[in-house]
Amino acid sequence: MTTPSAWQPPEPEAGPAPGLAFAGPGARLVAYIVDIIIVGLFTALLAIIGVAAVVVVPVLAVLPFIAVFLVSLLYFPYYWQRSGQTPGMRMMNVKVVRDADGGPLSWGSALLRLIGYWVSAAVFYIGFIWIFIDKRKRGWHDLIAGTVVIEAPRAPGA
Repeated sequence: MTTPSAWQPPEPEAGPAPGLAFAGPGARLVAYIVDIIIVGLFTALLAIIGVAAVVVVPVLAVLPFIAVFLVSLLYFPYYWQRSGQTPGMRMMNVKVVRDADGGPLSWGSALLRLIGYWVSAAVFYIGFIWIFIDKRKRGWHDLIAGTVVIEAPRAPGA
């Protein structure tokens, strides 16, 4: 007969790397809302400029509307590939990295993640809700692009 041993807690789940943790859904949501507000304000400003340009110089009025399209399309991928953090993500201290090795995203991965955003939203937002189900807190957009969102390491002295 074996003697009962003292209770021991279960082994902690592996994180993305020693000293790092996966970003929680709350921080990710707030970061996304901040980014949507930034994009919305910027595109609204460009749209107002475009409407004003129609009155003043109709030929050039198309430029602000092209800029609205480009800002809407490239805002997220630009920041993801540049530093792994959009302004909202920086504010919430989270960062997107490659799942395989924690490295920075390429333009291809960043654009694929944006397409994943559209897929995640198109199916009743289940792709975003998936963050609550996945052990590594990945949404469909993360799975599609091979990314994971982590709590950004704090700079020394910060």
